[in-house]
Amino acid sequence: MWNFISLVFKNLGRNKIRTALTSLAVTVLVIIYAVATNVIESVRKTVDSSAGQTKLFVTERWAVPSQVPIRYMQEISRIPGVDHWTTWNFYIGFFDKVFQANRMGVGIATRIESIREMHAGFEKIPDETIEKWKQERTGCLVGVGLMQMMGWHVGQEFTLYSSTHVGRDLKFKVLGSLPSGTWQLNFFFRSDYFQEGTGNKDVVDCCMLRVRDAETGRRVAAQIQQDFENRPASLKVETESAGAARFAEKAQVILDLIKLVVGILLIDMVIILSNSISIATRERRTEMAVLKVLGFRPLHVMAMVIGEATLIGAVSGVFGGLVAWGASEMANRQILPPNGMTGFLLLFPVHPETIVNGLILGAVVGFIGSAIPAWGARTVKVSEVFSKIA
Repeated sequence: MWNFISLVFKNLGRNKIRTALTSLAVTVLVIIYAVATNVIESVRKTVDSSAGQTKLFVTERWAVPSQVPIRYMQEISRIPGVDHWTTWNFYIGFFDKVFQANRMGVGIATRIESIREMHAGFEKIPDETIEKWKQERTGCLVGVGLMQMMGWHVGQEFTLYSSTHVGRDLKFKVLGSLPSGTWQLNFFFRSDYFQEGTGNKDVVDCCMLRVRDAETGRRVAAQIQQDFENRPASLKVETESAGAARFAEKAQVILDLIKLVVGILLIDMVIILSNSISIATRERRTEMAVLKVLGFRPLHVMAMVIGEATLIGAVSGVFGGLVAWGASEMANRQILPPNGMTGFLLLFPVHPETIVNGLILGAVVGFIGSAIPAWGARTVKVSEVFSKIA
């Protein structure tokens, strides 16, 4: 047994260049596969999440962009079953007067009194930061990705030159960073400061409600839509997961394309390995004939070829998973700049189990890809090989 394993490793060593190229190809494909499937899985989890059934989004039914009258909030927040509520106003602009796309920012004005209850992960914001925020009218919390991209630090002051509220440019002071997650490239600030600075004291872009359970959510949603159906601004209510599902439905073409790419990648991995192993098998026909002369059975030769391919696939898959997860971790830890793919990984972080998945995927692909070449190696005839040598 040990002799057989030793032989497998020796064969890999003799084909260093081909092994390296095959490993590189599989590694790259596993990285792409990991990121692509992670996007699909992230959307699916958001749609299926039970937590998504207890958060309701309220928007104006017939207007785009949505404009919900602030006066509605007093009535909505008192509906039985509503535990917490908040509002959003989007404030978009540039961090300098050059107005370049890579210097663009999106601020979200909200109620700091309920920011931890209404945003997943924000419960990690320290009490002292909230208290300081209540005293600092221009204060804001900034996503770690945006902090790194702009080179900001706590205490940093900046101005956002607004493109959504022209002539209403606001100054901000960084009080802290937001927890890692969805809001890596955004910043949150006080809604009262937004109202004073922009003069918009009448409407909000949307409001969010937190309820106890899914059943309460359905009841509250039905009551809001009924009570406000004939108001000047009719309202629409949907759960967080329903909103994600609607987004996924609109982006279904993109998601289907991602799934198609994933399928093609799997086929590519099999073809690449199969082609490489086929070439190696043809080059080693003499070696395999010698092995048979020495007493190795056809099944042993077949197992050797499959073992090599499975080992290459497994190692390459682990490395690909490590690279994908490592890049995601470095992006979240602000080691990599949040641009391009790094910014994408901030939105769809790769999890550690990707390494194990990469190992399994690589091994399976190696096993499947080596099936046909291994069968060809099994049928090598000693007489034909040595007759050509002679």
